[in-house]
Amino acid sequence: MGWPIGITAILGATVAANLVMMRVANNDPAFSVEPDYYRKAVFYDSTMAQTRRSRDLGWTVQTVADSIVAGQPTRLRVVLHDETAQPVQGAHVSATVLFNARANDLTTATLRDEGAGVYTASLPINTPGEWEVRVNATRDTSHFMSSTRVTAVRATHRER
Repeated sequence: MGWPIGITAILGATVAANLVMMRVANNDPAFSVEPDYYRKAVFYDSTMAQTRRSRDLGWTVQTVADSIVAGQPTRLRVVLHDETAQPVQGAHVSATVLFNARANDLTTATLRDEGAGVYTASLPINTPGEWEVRVNATRDTSHFMSSTRVTAVRATHRER
């Protein structure tokens, strides 16, 4: 006659353990889920076509982050060149940055055109290490997307 209580206890313990695991997973800053992953999966073919168009466009991107100074935003520079190695000027450029160890914290910004293919923004890049920079640039009918990595380092006393 004690078996119904045993089954109920096991099911209750399973539900409690699942709730604890969900809470731990959702509160872990190192845990991340790709935003809009379902939409990206549904539109996988168009995403791959955009990747091919970006590659065929021939543009290149270089990302550089200034040294990290405590309490200050860090300047990110994105340098774009076309297929002939000329600066891509007059583009609308945005970037999404994420620290690899805390990939759930995304920051997106529109970059300012500094001329000569250089685009900048001040971002909360405040942790040394590898950062992913997802660049999205449009000029006229050209649309370029790329993902790069940049290593952020703390400023030495001389740099401050």
